[in-house]
Amino acid sequence: MLWLLPGVFFGANAGAVEGLESNIPHLHQAGFYDHPIEVSLPVGVRYTLDGSSPSATSPTFETAFTISRTTLVRYAAFDAEGERTSVISGSTYFIDEPATRLATLSIGIDPWRLFDGVNGWFRSGPGADPGHWKQPGANWWTKKEHPVHFDLIETDGEAVFSGTVGFRMFGGMSRLHPQKSFSLSARERYGKKRIKHKIFGDDAGKSFQFLVARNAGSDWNRSYLRDALLTGLLQDESWDLERQAARPVQVYINGRYWGIYHLREKINPQFIGDRHPEVDKNKIDFLEHQESVKHGKMGTYGQLLRFVENNDFSQPENYRQLGELMDIDNYQRLQIAQTYFDNRDAGGNIRFWRPQTPEGRWRWILYDVDQGFGLHSENGYERNTLAFHTEADGPSWPNPPWSTLLQRKLLANPEYGRLFANRTLDYLHTDFSPVTVTTAIERRVAGLEFDMPRQLARWKGKDKNWRIHLDRVRAFGRERPKYLREHLRVFFNGGEDRPVSLIATPGGYVELNKNIRIDEASYSGTYFQNLPLHLRAVAHNGFRFKGWEGANSQQSELELPLNDQRSYALKAIFEPLDHPLANQVIFNEVHPAGKAGGDWLELHNRSEATVDLTGWLLTDATHNFRLPRAKISSGDYLVICADADYFHRTHPQVYNVVGGLSFGLDKDGEVLGLYGPDGGYVNTLTYKIPDPDTAFTYALVLPALNNGDPRHWAIEQGSGTPCAANPDHLKAAVLTRQDYWLRIGIALGVLVLIGVIRGLRSDS
Repeated sequence: MLWLLPGVFFGANAGAVEGLESNIPHLHQAGFYDHPIEVSLPVGVRYTLDGSSPSATSPTFETAFTISRTTLVRYAAFDAEGERTSVISGSTYFIDEPATRLATLSIGIDPWRLFDGVNGWFRSGPGADPGHWKQPGANWWTKKEHPVHFDLIETDGEAVFSGTVGFRMFGGMSRLHPQKSFSLSARERYGKKRIKHKIFGDDAGKSFQFLVARNAGSDWNRSYLRDALLTGLLQDESWDLERQAARPVQVYINGRYWGIYHLREKINPQFIGDRHPEVDKNKIDFLEHQESVKHGKMGTYGQLLRFVENNDFSQPENYRQLGELMDIDNYQRLQIAQTYFDNRDAGGNIRFWRPQTPEGRWRWILYDVDQGFGLHSENGYERNTLAFHTEADGPSWPNPPWSTLLQRKLLANPEYGRLFANRTLDYLHTDFSPVTVTTAIERRVAGLEFDMPRQLARWKGKDKNWRIHLDRVRAFGRERPKYLREHLRVFFNGGEDRPVSLIATPGGYVELNKNIRIDEASYSGTYFQNLPLHLRAVAHNGFRFKGWEGANSQQSELELPLNDQRSYALKAIFEPLDHPLANQVIFNEVHPAGKAGGDWLELHNRSEATVDLTGWLLTDATHNFRLPRAKISSGDYLVICADADYFHRTHPQVYNVVGGLSFGLDKDGEVLGLYGPDGGYVNTLTYKIPDPDTAFTYALVLPALNNGDPRHWAIEQGSGTPCAANPDHLKAAVLTRQDYWLRIGIALGVLVLIGVIRGLRSDS
């Protein structure tokens, strides 16, 4: 027997409004079963088995009942007057369902809300115009929201979320498909403000407020993977574009299989805020299409358009001023991706945003690219999309003049054009190479293939058609680079090919075309003779750039002309660089994940002079913090923290403190580095704490010891000793052990010496 809500009390003050988190009772998890199950509820609650919300007229639970097919149980408590006194809870039980390799998303919704012939959102309804292909007036064009029960079950069978969320219809023309897309919104009034689970693994965040279950859009009943595949190809860290994470899931609605969807993040201000913590999501201008305001206002967009229309960007000053209004690199990378994809609907799917600050610049978002990769043509890889996206007189769809204006005007600037061509070639050798793309395609196909027969049967699709489109996608990935390369050569008068190979020695990397990074792994590509490459050698902290092998230059930045008919091979040479005070200013104490006073660390100066640390660099594995004005006297300490005022409330006696630390300290472990203003090595600290307590400091027991040896450190409970010597008992804890082995070593040495003396005596 499966019990739900054992011992739950529904009090008179529980409230009838959904969203009282404290009133959400504990549930047994939703899950999959290979046999019928018996369910029991607390006596007196009212329940439903068809996905609908329980009401005062729903059946009252009195005795256990058996479920022999997939069912969503929803239930709530009501008082004698018929008023609901608890949140609506529920759980989905999948009985004898076919095996799946996908995560499962279950929706429980009032059936009338979707399926009623007059008002159901999945029905056209009496207001639809059947004579128009868009069917304006159909119910599915609604913007309303309806509360639903939502279970999310991972591939291992674990139910990672169960609760009430908001349900809305989603999409543009894809609403015409019988399998509709929808969005889910976690809201406080429903009970939970976020869906706390790493839904997309490490590709996105740890929790989400808004999600989209997308039916594949224009790719529905075709390859069913284009949109997720194409946005997922952008893997290099140089892609400075906001884009949605994605994963395929299977969906059930009211216990009925509804097919395969792609679960995506929803693009809205919260999406921007999650990616840009420095931006107030409530203070952005967010537009789409030509100038449709989704959030905020038009802002400076009208000013941007007027400036673009009235100026010649072959003039450097005009180009520079344009860069103050928009993020040109961001826009260029959007155009590079859309051009490679041959996205036929790039002119219709445009979203852009800016922070509402004086220096806020417009940025663009990559989304809805399923009309690329040969959706409408088996030879789509041959299309000259560069010409298509720069037409000055295109039709109202798909490339009207307003949608191509920015790209046309920007290409008048020689530097923009050179970078556009060279960066596209960069990606044709990396993220868009046939091998890389083919691998990504097969990974996506493998993720769908097991479940696809059921999807096709559910929506009357044909396996033959699915495989035709898969082959079309594969062909595009193989063939596109060679055709796009020739389009670039003609458009930019590139000239002949020039083979180029680049590599960096340990200690730094080469930045190619202000774009991709090349390190100890060698890189080879083929570029155009008339478009010089931009190279920049960047030393890691603790190293410096020495010079180029293969080019007569010691300058870190280099314009490499490709005029000569030969191969070009360059190596960036780096060498170690120590600061004069290396290991004299050291990490002495670390207080991570600190609630009292916040995170902080302490430096100690064991040199004989006062040290000016202004401009020094403090790092962890992913962040850099440049120290403001700061000094440490000989033998003294400096504390570095996020908020000096907050720190002083816990440690008012500490006298040498620098605030503004831009990153936190992980209590599980960190790799910290200290470097001089020129990047010269000063000191590093690596620590890893097994099963850390909530409050502790990691302290060097004696400042004269080698702080790179973890045996010289100890864990101290409490708030630490900033700007003071570390406690004597830490020294005892560590040095007692060291003294023990020292005594053994001395004793062994004495024994050896005695043996030698005895041997000498016996020889004499």
